[in-house]
Amino acid sequence: MEKKFKKRMEKAIEKKLGVTTGELIGALVVLISAILMFWKTTDVRISALEIRMENKEKFDDQISVKLDKLQESINDVKISLQNKEDKK
Repeated sequence: MEKKFKKRMEKAIEKKLGVTTGELIGALVVLISAILMFWKTTDVRISALEIRMENKEKFDDQISVKLDKLQESINDVKISLQNKEDKK
């Protein structure tokens, strides 16, 4: 009786070592889902980064314009000071 039980156990173990079609499909679904989630997360982060960069570029442009105006004002003041000194 022990021999029959051993044979059954060996056959059961041999059957368990193989991968079933359902397990394979399940693994593929999990793998594809993980790839899609990674892609979507990356896409969202890149979109957010692009928006932030656009806002930063606009802000930098505004600062540049203000600095240009400030430089023009400084130049005007220098010129008027030179004119006053020349008149003396």
